[in-house]
Amino acid sequence: MTAHQSTESPETPRSHSPSRNARCETLSQTSRPEASNLTRGGSVAAADEKEKGGDKTRSIWTGLSDWFVWEILAAILSAATLIALVVVLAKFDGTPQPTWKHVSLNTVISWLSTISKACIIFVVSEALGQLKWVWFAQKTQPLLNLRTFDSASRGFYGSAELIWTLRCRHFAIWGGLAAILALGFDPFTQNLLHYYPNMVENTSQRALLANASLYDTAGPPTAHAALVWVDPVLKANVYSSLFNNDQSRPWSIPQYACGSSNCTWDPIASLEARAVCSSVTEYLDMSCDSKVAENLTWAGQPNCTITLPSNTTAWFIPYRDEYASISIAAVLPDQALVYKNATFPPIQMIAPYDFDPSVESPGEGKWQAMECSIEPIVRSFNATVRDNVYREETLAVWTESFFSWERNWTSVTTGLYFQPPWGSEFGISRDSQFMLGSSAIMGITDFFNSLFYGQFFLQTLNSVVFKTRESSIYAPSDLIQAMSLGNITGCDVRSVEKLECAMKNVAQAMSKTFRDSAYVEVNSELSRANMTVGRAMTSVSYIQVRWEWIVLPGLVWVLGVGTLAGTIWKTRRAQVPKWKNDPIPLLFLYQDGSEKRGVSLDKVHRANNLSMRLYEDDKNMVLANT
Repeated sequence: MTAHQSTESPETPRSHSPSRNARCETLSQTSRPEASNLTRGGSVAAADEKEKGGDKTRSIWTGLSDWFVWEILAAILSAATLIALVVVLAKFDGTPQPTWKHVSLNTVISWLSTISKACIIFVVSEALGQLKWVWFAQKTQPLLNLRTFDSASRGFYGSAELIWTLRCRHFAIWGGLAAILALGFDPFTQNLLHYYPNMVENTSQRALLANASLYDTAGPPTAHAALVWVDPVLKANVYSSLFNNDQSRPWSIPQYACGSSNCTWDPIASLEARAVCSSVTEYLDMSCDSKVAENLTWAGQPNCTITLPSNTTAWFIPYRDEYASISIAAVLPDQALVYKNATFPPIQMIAPYDFDPSVESPGEGKWQAMECSIEPIVRSFNATVRDNVYREETLAVWTESFFSWERNWTSVTTGLYFQPPWGSEFGISRDSQFMLGSSAIMGITDFFNSLFYGQFFLQTLNSVVFKTRESSIYAPSDLIQAMSLGNITGCDVRSVEKLECAMKNVAQAMSKTFRDSAYVEVNSELSRANMTVGRAMTSVSYIQVRWEWIVLPGLVWVLGVGTLAGTIWKTRRAQVPKWKNDPIPLLFLYQDGSEKRGVSLDKVHRANNLSMRLYEDDKNMVLANT
């Protein structure tokens, strides 16, 4: 339709003074004719120059667009940021979380992934926009495909529709697939980072652990030097292990200092003690030949005795409430049944199976016997403190030893020596020696002989006696009470196995005493004590990169670049203009012969059934119903 405009100018008021008008007109014509011509000429020249500059700028921009320069640069930038993301992740993989002041590593990864995603989505959008022209240039296609391609260049829903429409008949589905997969771009890149706690050394904190290569501590002599008092620290620790029902076992934990609540030490070797036990029930000799005297309760009843070859003895009246149900004794090594080469006196115990002092005595076949020995050893171990909880892991144990006089060593302290053939992997240097002094051995021997001796004697159900030597200098009656009625830590058994459990507690208490000796000697001052130095550890967040999550961003980039490459090739092959997502060509391409402006509703509905093709007609591109 041609627009019509009136050529008549509207009437304006005119002056009724011809002379005045004539003067003005004459003045206007005579005063500035040259200036007017100069101004008009300059304006035209400036306009021409501006138009040429604009044409030049448009020409450069069109050239860049026609050669897909912006899309190629976007693909390169997307790849560069994706590579930068991988480089950053590789740099920090397995390292502590960086403590940057104004930004975090997650933020950097998020920015890089956002830039990479935005660039590749731009590439995919422009490629799909161009492919709709290629699609219609190849042959006549349904007009609805125009809408499908246009929607695909705008989002994932249109991309899904494009994939469904093309059904793998065109590589444009690569772009649609890239647009859909790009939805997971950010979540996948965020999942690349995994944080986990890791321990690192904190040099501002100290880690010290008690350790001993020798122990020769004892109390003063007594009985005209016939006996030696035991080290009071050892006695206190042993008593605590037997009489203190504390599940945290403080009597077994050596002195340590860990300022960070988490510490580690390299392998350590130390002089310690261990308990070994064996059942000697087969050595029991039971006799019920004698009778209870006539002047005593249960007169005439069988009076049974149970004896070991070392003369450790228990007795009972069968199935009556009067008997010596538990008997404990320290014996000389040459009297021992199993541990004849023991350093300290072996301990023997006789008791009925499943002992219960509130019932009658057992029968003849329900008795057991156990023999235990405390042995000095050298133990190699790894020590750690984790959340203020001390733990040890044994690496090796050395038991072979010799006395100094056995090798005619006269210039050294008299005692028991150990020479483990270990190296630094077990915490010592070659030819290192460990020693338990003779004074300490004497004190511990006298301590064992006094402490581990006595009987639990049930006179009646209402009368209990803890029978020991009258001249005892330690606490054997307390030991018998603990072994028969008490609840020793970790020893919830009612048979001779309780002796094995109790002796293991005693060995741990002695080991603590040996190791703490250097700490005790300096009045418990950590700064002066000769203790093993370790490493104080602090929990730090470390980074672990889960590389499998990089697959999707890489796949999106590959699909996007593949779509772009195919678009460039198809465009050049079909000789199609590079209009991409430009909507302007659509305003001029389609004409159905009507001169009416606008679009009727019927035409919109009929478009669903139209088929179109883009072709060249007299050097003009036409999108028409063919």
